[in-house]
Amino acid sequence: MPRQHPRRPLAATLASVLAAGAVAYGIAPTPASATTGQPDNPFAVTASNGSATIGFADGRSLTNSTGAKIRYASWSPDGSRAAYVDQDGAIVTLRHDDADDLHKVVWPETDTERRDPKWIGRTDQVMWAAKPLGRPWRIESTRNLNGVETDALSPWDDANYLAPDSDNAGRIVVERQSSDGAVPSIGMIDDYHHFEEIATDARNPTISPDGRWVAFVRDGDIWKVYLYSGALTRLTDNGGVHDNPEFSPDGYSLVANRTAAGADTAEVVRIDASGSWPDRFTVLTGLRGVPAYQPQLRDRTVRVTGQDRFGTAVAASQAHWGTNGDPADVRPRAGAVVLSRSDTYADALGGSALAAAKKGPLLLTPPARLQPQTADEIRRVLAPRGTVYLLGSEGALSATVRSEVEKLGFTVVRLAGADRFGTSLAIANAINPAPDQVLVATGMNFPDALAAGAAAGSRNRPGTDASAVVVLTNDGKLPDPMKSYLDARQRGGSQLIAVGKQAAAAIDPYLTINLVGDDRFATANAVNVHFFGRGGKVGLATGMDWPDALAGGALMATLNGPLMLTIGTQNTLHPKAAWYADLLSGSVDTAVVFGSAAVVSDPQAAELGRWISGPMGSSTAVNGTYLD
Repeated sequence: MPRQHPRRPLAATLASVLAAGAVAYGIAPTPASATTGQPDNPFAVTASNGSATIGFADGRSLTNSTGAKIRYASWSPDGSRAAYVDQDGAIVTLRHDDADDLHKVVWPETDTERRDPKWIGRTDQVMWAAKPLGRPWRIESTRNLNGVETDALSPWDDANYLAPDSDNAGRIVVERQSSDGAVPSIGMIDDYHHFEEIATDARNPTISPDGRWVAFVRDGDIWKVYLYSGALTRLTDNGGVHDNPEFSPDGYSLVANRTAAGADTAEVVRIDASGSWPDRFTVLTGLRGVPAYQPQLRDRTVRVTGQDRFGTAVAASQAHWGTNGDPADVRPRAGAVVLSRSDTYADALGGSALAAAKKGPLLLTPPARLQPQTADEIRRVLAPRGTVYLLGSEGALSATVRSEVEKLGFTVVRLAGADRFGTSLAIANAINPAPDQVLVATGMNFPDALAAGAAAGSRNRPGTDASAVVVLTNDGKLPDPMKSYLDARQRGGSQLIAVGKQAAAAIDPYLTINLVGDDRFATANAVNVHFFGRGGKVGLATGMDWPDALAGGALMATLNGPLMLTIGTQNTLHPKAAWYADLLSGSVDTAVVFGSAAVVSDPQAAELGRWISGPMGSSTAVNGTYLD
């Protein structure tokens, strides 16, 4: 599964990075020392010492009421969740304001030790060092926070790999020992499990957020190396023994443990990271344990809405797609437009996946005539002679609609079958005649197929290495053309995925993955947990009607984010949506709410903003170009 932020190969300049011994001062220093975050990038300092409490430098504490142990705690990109190792060796995350709000990322394994969990870049992926009994240390990670699959990131050799850390772009630095007791070195590992050495006689590295510097421990002191020249700077020389350094979110400082000469216990200190003031540090009195910085970034909640279903679909388009012919508009250019009827969902359920595959928005119009606001949006986003896909036969979108689109100067491609099932096959074949995944949902209701559409569309975005389509069943029955299609696709190696109870019953004879919940909200949640978990952006739409979720699903597929469903007229989020937003909050920066407050209430939008956010909360906005 491709990661949200692929780690780049190291620059060739790293090949010449020097080993132990050489020292250079004053080489491209970082800005002057800062003991607190800048006004637009605040942060806190915390420490965990194996008790049930995370301590804060300002005297606050966060305590688990069950007494569960918290070890090696580190914070997510927005500071909303801490990842740690519990007393059983599980990797767990907890919420910034509730140490009892826990998600177990990886369950404990017999005879496996784990330590040093860290987030990878700005994704929800967590990595850590693990040592199975009788084997060397290695770096492992989650594929996402659903706790199902893990990856080994370090090379497959007999060396020990420990102390991982990541910059904002997802590049990973680690410590390496060729064998137990050998002199350690530090270096970067990439997506191909390659290790490239940065410095020898060095351990416990931390990389600056911008990826320019790596600080590390050598002979009890903190040093840093400039990755683009190999220049070394010594940051401490005070006779103490230092360990566990971590760069601040702004790169101005580090926190570390320091054991003073003759002392029995380590204190937490903040160290100037520039090197311009050698050995400048501050003792953070009363803080004990492994230190970490808690970023405190402000997340966003954006309501995408219009006066009606046509306006909301247009607003979803305008939130992402740029204006054709306007060089000042830097947003992505649409490659096509998908046009669906506005009065029923029957022919539209595969449209979200198609829109993402064809790189464009999904818009709505009445069956008989082209809706004026929709016509204006097609002209705005699409270049002359661009393609507009009409979903369904002339009974769904009339010959008049086709003619009016053509008169605007666009090419029309109609995707239609004898019924909604045949139309879903025509849409699927337009995406990919031999897709990697076929998601099957009932065509007799909309919620399951809409959740499936956003998930399938996320696989079809340009640049991805997979494809997926949505096809429909007649509730628990499989129409004959659909059976022939699924027979061919299973012989061709496509993975079949049933979404919802009816689809699972209809394709029971096939070898499938079943994503089934007790109701539409639980099924959508099962789809999102299986397909997403990458963070970034999440969408929310009512599960009680389809137009906003259809256009919203197309946008969320393009943004590679899940579409959660809720009962929008209530004052609280559906529990499944709240649980999922909380799960992903560590890496989500934007929540997108589709429809007006009459469709998804303001209290629900505010609650969603709280769930995704850390201590700084969430700003709110309506429409605009906030999603790029």
